Amino acid sequence: MENESKRSRYPINLQHFAEGDADPDPNPTPDPTPDKTFTQADLDRIVADRLARDRKGREDYDDIKTKLTALEQAEADRDKALTTANQRLIDAEFRSLAREANIPTDRLAAALKLADLTSVTLDGEGNAVGVKEAVEALVSANAYLIEKTQPKPIGGASGGKADPPDRTKEQMLKDAAEKARKTGRIEDRMAYSALKDELNK
Repeated sequence: MENESKRSRYPINLQHFAEGDADPDPNPTPDPTPDKTFTQADLDRIVADRLARDRKGREDYDDIKTKLTALEQAEADRDKALTTANQRLIDAEFRSLAREANIPTDRLAAALKLADLTSVTLDGEGNAVGVKEAVEALVSANAYLIEKTQPKPIGGASGGKADPPDRTKEQMLKDAAEKARKTGRIEDRMAYSALKDELNK
């Protein structure tokens, strides 16, 4: 009876001792890496690297912008030179055809200012196309530009005599002034002024 009382007073879990404690995890999860600390030298180096990258980016942009501006200027200069050369070809063709149309040399500058050459083009071989039509239209609208042949005197005083050259110039200026007054166009006024300058040289 006494032995039974002692057994019940201190119960023992034999299974607990048989199984033992569980083995610890052979691959435990490491603690998170602690925050990294930077020295002043590290911070200075990081800032310097960032500034260097930014500066390099700006330098590259400025270099590209400068090259683009230079290319655009070169293209503009090339276009200007080409336009000037084309205009010289057109002007030369106009003067040649204007002389054939009996426009005197001393009136060519005025005729060129009056002419409408906006529709004139150059073909693939550099020939001016449309100049002939421009000259014909100019002569039709401004007949005073054409050099008039003076009639030859027949006989003496009774046969009459040709108008003096000054009379021809006066008539030309009169016609140009009359046209400018009637139309009121700035082009006709400029043509009158140009013709006056040419004839008074």
